[in-house]
Amino acid sequence: MLDYAKRAAAGSGTSAMTRHILVVEDDEAYSRLVRKMLEAAGFRVTTAGNFVAALPVIEGTDQVDLLLADINMPSGTPHGLSIGLMAESKRHGLKIVYMSGSIDPAQIARFAPSAKLLQKPFTSQEMMQAIKATLGEE
Repeated sequence: MLDYAKRAAAGSGTSAMTRHILVVEDDEAYSRLVRKMLEAAGFRVTTAGNFVAALPVIEGTDQVDLLLADINMPSGTPHGLSIGLMAESKRHGLKIVYMSGSIDPAQIARFAPSAKLLQKPFTSQEMMQAIKATLGEE
């Protein structure tokens, strides 16, 4: 993963460390794991456990390059797809990758045809590939 950060810095003119990823994941253990993988690759990471926690970041002025959102959120709260669609409306051009262990990608494609979906569990390599493709760094 550290090689990815070096390649991103050399190839894009923007180092991975200046890339900010907002992770919205309600499972604390999974959120910590994803954060560690992203930070090891050189990204700056902010985590939020739900829509309410993510909202100040989405509506704030801090640069966010990519939203990595779990689709399945606790009952009674907006699911990840809703969070992503709202974030896109607030931050035009925001890149989004969704995560899910139980959602069929065809269901997501109906609402977000160009969305990238990481099937849980995923490896750090699979996550980095999805992020690179979404950020246009392939």
